[in-house]
Amino acid sequence: MNPAPTAGAPAPSPARSRRRNHRTVDRIAQILELAAREHGGLSLTEIAQRVGAPISSVQGLVNGLAAVGYLTEQGRRFVLGPAPYVLNLLADRPPVSVVRHDDLETLLDMTGCTVLLGVMVGRDVIYIDYATDSPAHAYATETRIHRPLIRTATGRVLLANLDKRELYAYLNGLDPADQQYVDGFLTELNTIRSEDVATTRGHMNPEVWAVATPVREDGRVVAAVGLAGTPGQMEGRQDQLGQILRTQVRSLGHRDGRS
Repeated sequence: MNPAPTAGAPAPSPARSRRRNHRTVDRIAQILELAAREHGGLSLTEIAQRVGAPISSVQGLVNGLAAVGYLTEQGRRFVLGPAPYVLNLLADRPPVSVVRHDDLETLLDMTGCTVLLGVMVGRDVIYIDYATDSPAHAYATETRIHRPLIRTATGRVLLANLDKRELYAYLNGLDPADQQYVDGFLTELNTIRSEDVATTRGHMNPEVWAVATPVREDGRVVAAVGLAGTPGQMEGRQDQLGQILRTQVRSLGHRDGRS
């Protein structure tokens, strides 16, 4: 029998009195904390050892967390993914440290194009900050709409920096509507990797063209910055805009002592 509450003390909350640890939730929390603490990532075997569970029990959790962006796999090692940063965004905490909002405003002034900062969450890109004179772009960014990676310039830059196994798994799992973009992306893949620039022309919306470059922190691609505009704004300028964008974003990494 539970002891009676002490006289004058508040009765325990029913929700709190029923609250119990959940083994699966505890294990997920432990995996995420391990990934956050180990900047070089952990293999599946190392995660299982640290958690004290068989690989067979941990593998499904790790794969599930990677599928929704809470973990990212790099060279068969798992690091913390961007999804927790998106939660921080909702809590008004900056998810990417090397790019500041003022940097996006500077790019807007330099180019006249909408400037977007995007991260990969699961199989999509989400824009977490922007600078624009376009109400339509402002609305789409504020509502955190998920966009397929393969259809956006920011998404293509992020895809190009995945390891081969993860990239091919993504491409093989695309919806039929997005399969039409695979051949073109693979044709451009080596160029995107060597030049650090990707472009799209109406892949998401026929009235929007874009160019993007990756954002690196501690040598790792964590986000992408893109410029977007109408075909009239972008035609004949995409190469020039890509060079401006790449130069400016790379300079931000040097400013903060990153590469």
